[in-house]
Amino acid sequence: MPNEVVISHIYAVAIFNVAIAYKNVRKWESMLDLFSKISQHSLVRSLFFRYLESKKLSNIFIAICEDYRKKQIDIFGKNMIYIMAENNRLSLLPIVFKEFVNLCAIHAGMVEIEIISGSPLSCRQLNKISDAMAKRLSKKVNLVHKIDKAMLAGVMIRVGDTIIDGSIRGRILRLNHILQS
Repeated sequence: MPNEVVISHIYAVAIFNVAIAYKNVRKWESMLDLFSKISQHSLVRSLFFRYLESKKLSNIFIAICEDYRKKQIDIFGKNMIYIMAENNRLSLLPIVFKEFVNLCAIHAGMVEIEIISGSPLSCRQLNKISDAMAKRLSKKVNLVHKIDKAMLAGVMIRVGDTIIDGSIRGRILRLNHILQS
């Protein structure tokens, strides 16, 4: 899985650079969203694992997208599909889309923060965390609050690859590690 994320990130960066150069980031975001949704359909996914010539697979995928969208996919979008099909990477489109959205957020000076807690947090608590993280990161933040019933108490904050573990379980594990050292 990590390898897929790395490969997807490379595709996303290349697409993002083209989107910035041609000043059509929203168009690419919309197109990648469509590609991502269609690539997740079970019938389409089954095509990825059959032996089809990459050109044929690309043309089928593009035809499905154009039929769904009721509009032609531009040459840049088609070329991206051809390249990804040639390298057997069409199944990575959902991850490429996610990485592209992350790059857009970074470019806009915004970062997504995931807060995981055992019970719902109040608006006041969420605002306090949001303000502290915005100050610490010097960026606008977008909070995503998830509830994990397995968590007894505390919160876990995830910002990209960084995790701030303030859960009881995390504290006990750190204490255990210190006592064993």
